[in-house]
Amino acid sequence: MKDRDRTFDLAKVREYDLIVIGGGIVGAGIAQDAASRGLSVLLIEKDDFASHTSSKTTKLIHGGLRYLEQGRLKLTYQLSQERALLEQLAPHIVKDISFVLPLAEKDKLFALRARLGLTLYDLLSSGFSHGMQQHETLGAKEVFEAAPALSQEHIVGGLRFHDAITDDARLVLSVVKSAMSLGAHVLNYVEAIELKFQDNLVREIECRDRLDGSTFTLRCKVCVNAAGIFSDQIINLVKKKWRPRVVPAKGIHIVLPLSAFPTNTGLFLPTSDKRYVFVLPWQRALIIGPTDSIYSGDLNHPLANNDEVDYLLQVLNKYNGGRLLNRSDISATWAGIRPLIAPMSKSNENGEALSTTSKLSREHEIFIGPKGLVNVIGGKLTNYRLMAEQTVDRILDRFPQLTRVEGKRTRTKRIMLGGWLDKEDFLASTALIASRGRKLSLDPATIDHLISSYGKEALAILDLIEESSELKERICPEYPPIMAEVNFSVNYEMAVSLEDVLARRTRLLMINEKQCLEAAPKVVRYMQALLGWDNVRTEAELQAVDSSLRTLSPAE
Repeated sequence: MKDRDRTFDLAKVREYDLIVIGGGIVGAGIAQDAASRGLSVLLIEKDDFASHTSSKTTKLIHGGLRYLEQGRLKLTYQLSQERALLEQLAPHIVKDISFVLPLAEKDKLFALRARLGLTLYDLLSSGFSHGMQQHETLGAKEVFEAAPALSQEHIVGGLRFHDAITDDARLVLSVVKSAMSLGAHVLNYVEAIELKFQDNLVREIECRDRLDGSTFTLRCKVCVNAAGIFSDQIINLVKKKWRPRVVPAKGIHIVLPLSAFPTNTGLFLPTSDKRYVFVLPWQRALIIGPTDSIYSGDLNHPLANNDEVDYLLQVLNKYNGGRLLNRSDISATWAGIRPLIAPMSKSNENGEALSTTSKLSREHEIFIGPKGLVNVIGGKLTNYRLMAEQTVDRILDRFPQLTRVEGKRTRTKRIMLGGWLDKEDFLASTALIASRGRKLSLDPATIDHLISSYGKEALAILDLIEESSELKERICPEYPPIMAEVNFSVNYEMAVSLEDVLARRTRLLMINEKQCLEAAPKVVRYMQALLGWDNVRTEAELQAVDSSLRTLSPAE
């Protein structure tokens, strides 16, 4: 991912089999799958990779326990399959997490339903993850040992079950890098502004480089729209009166220090409005969320409002056995938008008739739209690989002009992410990284963080530290990321802004806004030296991060 300029030069003079619009998890997966089958692929993203929905999820790779209540057995089945596969393909970044569902004495019917639901969940999962742990019943003492913060007043026991947790933005980058290793080209900050046709097919894409404002044309045999929440905008480039298919659904999360609500496990908390809120230990902090509501605002800048923040605090405080928490306890907040699929019976094109997300599909849809534009909408972080496989299968069936080895199927079920060759390489390389990290006097939390975030490329970060020992300094005092990651992100991961580094390469902006702002001047001075920024650009980068935080955080 090092040489963006060289990729530009190549992209402008060749015709690709596929150009994929959208650099979130779905677009990255499609680029990886298509490249694995020998197709020439270019992936373009109008902002940074994973800069929208794919960096603002609940961080779960899961079977979707909530979907069982909605009768979506097929979806849960597929998600369980993909979760188990990803645990094998990306063991450094997709990891088991246990959850406790607290049970109250007064609601015995709920407890019975929960046990039955988890039994079915185990059955749907067991065929794919031979090591997957089954759910178990806990007594009150075991519940409070697992989550000391819980109030002992009403809870009489609980149920423990397992899913998987990840770093969503880093997972996207892992898939993007895998696609590149298979021959795909990728460009961030490239926006599609016009689609041009030949023989009734999209064959050219007029683009704008959002870094310097220049425009240029890219050529392809097939164009794939994987733009997520922006999918309808891309289709509008070929059909002006397109009826929107995407319903934007906003979900917010708040982040607390671990000390604010002590727990040694994830929590799955039932709410009074018959929903569930997750409590997740992640990146040495605690994520609480999500909310779920129809959204009609600016897709680029969703805002967590005070009512949504207070809702999550109220849910947490309902179960809290200590001091009641308030907004001053929150270290970070973010809002993301899911691209749900509109029902065909929607009464109007603007979505006013939709007041709730409860009946909207969490599944995905692949269809060939106007001018042969291939569209992929909906879906989940967990089943991105399956969506990509189905999309490329559909493309190869529909467009015989693409070069194809007869009978060649997806290889992504066997391609490990993170640069590992196989499980043995993962074990040997992680041991080597840990050994070298200790010799460089890195603390265990930082070593674990480097492996989880960068996979085998953590070795390259250790090389940077060996060259300049000051790069092992932490960016923020309470969190594991170090300054060497800034260098690596700029030189090897196409990070071109301060926000790219703080929000998506290291995630610090999503964990502790105050500490991140305090560290920003140090980071931006280092980036200034790496990238040759003048003082005006450097100050603009600081102001952009400050402005981004104002859109992430609720107004006081």
